[in-house]
Amino acid sequence: MDSLVASFYEQRGGRLAWSDSAAVSPQTGALTRALARARDDALDTRDYPSAGLDSLLARKLAPAELARLDSLLTRAFFQYAWDVSRGRVEPAAVDSLWRAAPQGIDLVRLLASALESGRVAGTLRALPPPQPGYVALRRALSRYRAIAAHGGWPAVPAGAALELGAVGPRVELLRRRLLAEGYGAPARDSAEQFDGALESAVRAFQEQHGVEVDGTVGPMTRRALNMSARARARQIAVNLERWRWLPRFLGQRYLVVNSAAFTLDVVDGGQRVLSMRAIVGRPDWPTPIVSSRVTELIFRPAWHVPRAIAARELLALVQRDPRYLAREGMRVLGDSAGGGKEVDPATIDWSAVTESTFTYRLVQEPGPTNPLGGVRFVFWTPFDVFIHDTPQRPLFTERFRAFSHGCVRVEGAADLATYLLPEWSVDSIHAAMAVGRERRLRLGAAVPVHLVYWTAWSDEDGPVQFRDDPYGWDERLANAFEGRRPTTPLIARARSSLCGT
Repeated sequence: MDSLVASFYEQRGGRLAWSDSAAVSPQTGALTRALARARDDALDTRDYPSAGLDSLLARKLAPAELARLDSLLTRAFFQYAWDVSRGRVEPAAVDSLWRAAPQGIDLVRLLASALESGRVAGTLRALPPPQPGYVALRRALSRYRAIAAHGGWPAVPAGAALELGAVGPRVELLRRRLLAEGYGAPARDSAEQFDGALESAVRAFQEQHGVEVDGTVGPMTRRALNMSARARARQIAVNLERWRWLPRFLGQRYLVVNSAAFTLDVVDGGQRVLSMRAIVGRPDWPTPIVSSRVTELIFRPAWHVPRAIAARELLALVQRDPRYLAREGMRVLGDSAGGGKEVDPATIDWSAVTESTFTYRLVQEPGPTNPLGGVRFVFWTPFDVFIHDTPQRPLFTERFRAFSHGCVRVEGAADLATYLLPEWSVDSIHAAMAVGRERRLRLGAAVPVHLVYWTAWSDEDGPVQFRDDPYGWDERLANAFEGRRPTTPLIARARSSLCGT
């Protein structure tokens, strides 16, 4: 903040901003009230000099003290404005796979304008992300904190699965637990009877928590039920921070991939127009958090196998089965020192090749086993990830779908291509995906794409959706909030390629 403060006063010629020689400006009240409410946005009031400000504002100040107060107010404005609009932590400093979109807010000019116009309160109100998803989640944070402050909700003890027709005190605890979060209604007859209304409440809870929707309380549902209200509030808080990493304008139409929920949605004019299941990166090779723009589609893409995958995973398959490369339609190219020319795999002594000495490049031609399927959606990121089709259709039926090397495989690739190419017929899309060689097609207008990691989110009028934390990123971010080191060693994971180009 030092550079912002120095620039602000330099532009003012060193003049005080929040007071004159006689009195403090009424605008200070707008700032101190905003700082007092910072917790509503999952910010930590201890990050701001509220106590020092209150002490100075409570008494008549000498000129030197006025200057100190002025500086404290300016610094507090910049710190709060930065935190609530851009985020409390620098994402990439916590994990190399997290990237925040540049916000482009000139905070020095913003403060100068707010003070000149006397609209500090309105300026501060406009700083948080304006999207309805952020507003709804912020409102939910207050609700879950209130539940926690009043004792939370009862736990459902271990035991046999609870289902329609069950009777007993565990059923009553289940009913009370669901009611505390807004699911279901009080029993008409016995609270210890698992009736149809309670089954409907269980199903609604399962739907909102990513658990198999069967109306039965088994181990997975009970685990979700027994996460405390305080833990849910903490989960909401870290997801509010992730909202602050996004661009302030997501796009008139855009794609959003939620790696924690294994989904891809297309939003157009504020409405979800497409929604499909997705397969994302494995926990040891996660899909990053990043925003970009889809610029082109590649039908029938060849797969240029990243060296890491070729050396660590495919080499062993080739060594076990010399026919593997031919069967999979893969060509072998030499390294750049040899001109990158194609090499006959039969001339290579694969048994003598190790992961460290692997210098070849593998390219798989389009075909039924090519992991990119019939179409690839191209956008630039530092991680070289993209969205693509896949021949591995059965994996979409799994509830946990973190199986890739970081790229996003989508179940409805043809539907997505049809949406992005409205001038193409459905039959033309399917033909381009199924027949011929590689074909690149640039979009007339790039479409924003946001790879997010939301373990808690809410529509404007709906309940909060919660998901598990497959990458352990909630804990890492919560620890960063609290000024601790991450619980697991931070490994620099910059890669030349995750999925291949």
